[in-house]
Amino acid sequence: MTRTPGPLEAPLPDTPVPSGRVRAAGVDTFFYDTGTGEVPTICVHGNPDSADAWLPILHRAGEIGRVIAPDLPGFGRSERPDPAAFDATLVAYVAWFDAFVDALDVPRFNLVVHDWGSLALAAAARRPQQLERLVAIDIVPLSADYRWHWLATYLWRPRVVGEVGMTVFNRFTIKLLTRLQRPGLRPLDADLLDRVKRDLDPGMKRAILSLYRSADPELLGRYGANLPDVVAPALVLWGTDDPYVGPHEADVLTAALGGPTETALVKGGHWPMLDTDDVFDRTIAFLGDGTGA
Repeated sequence: MTRTPGPLEAPLPDTPVPSGRVRAAGVDTFFYDTGTGEVPTICVHGNPDSADAWLPILHRAGEIGRVIAPDLPGFGRSERPDPAAFDATLVAYVAWFDAFVDALDVPRFNLVVHDWGSLALAAAARRPQQLERLVAIDIVPLSADYRWHWLATYLWRPRVVGEVGMTVFNRFTIKLLTRLQRPGLRPLDADLLDRVKRDLDPGMKRAILSLYRSADPELLGRYGANLPDVVAPALVLWGTDDPYVGPHEADVLTAALGGPTETALVKGGHWPMLDTDDVFDRTIAFLGDGTGA
């Protein structure tokens, strides 16, 4: 049987994407930086990914202007900091994104976030005057009412169990576990799984456990309390079959944001951009309507 490649399995341009490094909140941070424009688009990935998740957008920077995509501390090619200096809690990551934006020295920016990229939204909601446009794709909810999915509840947030579980957390087990989040029980695309294999070391595993364990409902709700201050135009895209963060969370986020918001359910699971080109096509079109290009 012939299988149709997913969007990220299609060949990407061979041209390397310019990159750099900067210290933010004391962490040596890798980031892609391509294109030109006064209002850059900052793309922030989630777990267990890296800035490479945004290569399809980075390669289309000519349509929207400057695009910047960092690796979170502890992920991708960014530093695995000493926990004594950076404890990889949600509070620490929010402070890191604040410092990253300050290091870029950009007065205004667009924001595209997926999964734990919501930490960047939490930071941006505290400086809403700088946010031009927002695209949120299946993000971890900034809501006190959110209840963690089974993987976080039973494997990552509990002490000891998490450490034991991380000893077998690798490309193979992620491939098996994530079959549950895609229509047809298909595994994540090979490119993403290969990125995980490349990056998943003890430092990244520590970061994952610390981030999930720190994000109690009360803290998520505290950051969510600032969402009404986000009055920038927003696009909320959500996979119809997301088992980790259900599609109803798209409506919760839409209701919380203070500006004009377009919401759309798209075919796919928690990584709907792997199941349909519509996610990135809509994102590019929405950002292209702004002032970035």
